[in-house]
Amino acid sequence: MNGKIIEWNDQKGYGFIAPNFGNERFFFHIKSLKNRNVRPKLNDVVSFEVTQDKQKRINASNVVLTDAKLNGLPLSIMFCCSYLVFVAGSIFVLGTSVLLLTVYVLLSIFTFAIYAWDKSAAKKGEWRTSENTLHFFALIGGWPGALIAQNQLRHKSQKQPFKAILWMTIVLNCSAFIWLLTPEGAVYIKILLNEVMSIVH
Repeated sequence: MNGKIIEWNDQKGYGFIAPNFGNERFFFHIKSLKNRNVRPKLNDVVSFEVTQDKQKRINASNVVLTDAKLNGLPLSIMFCCSYLVFVAGSIFVLGTSVLLLTVYVLLSIFTFAIYAWDKSAAKKGEWRTSENTLHFFALIGGWPGALIAQNQLRHKSQKQPFKAILWMTIVLNCSAFIWLLTPEGAVYIKILLNEVMSIVH
């Protein structure tokens, strides 16, 4: 059968599907999802089978998201990978400092770790990392790690205005990187690298 998701609780991992024809609605759990590398969301188009569980309840099983994937990967992760490839390409084509790619990778790993720690703290009722801190690390280059953490850890993946602010930091960071590719930006990088080298030595 074909239908779409009409309700979805991302924190608890379950929702309801309405078929294209008829007034029924079928419960489904995240464990019933075939392509689990893509997180379901409201109004996603799906194909599914109708089965009966041990309590004789009618549920949706073998649920497949038919319009939420690209080569099996979420669009946010595809965007991260494409951007990092672009940064790497700028090193070879435009002679950009390899330090920029290194910074992106290291900050992304660190930001992912912060998201993981914050999710663990939330479950245990412990001290949380402030959202401003998460946005700060995204702004200075850790946003690929933030997007991957949202997708893989399902942490702050639905919360607003957090998501909107995160994408604002992404736009600002990407804009800053593009500026660094200009002649003026290249001069700034050289000055910055000279300052760093003088401190090191």
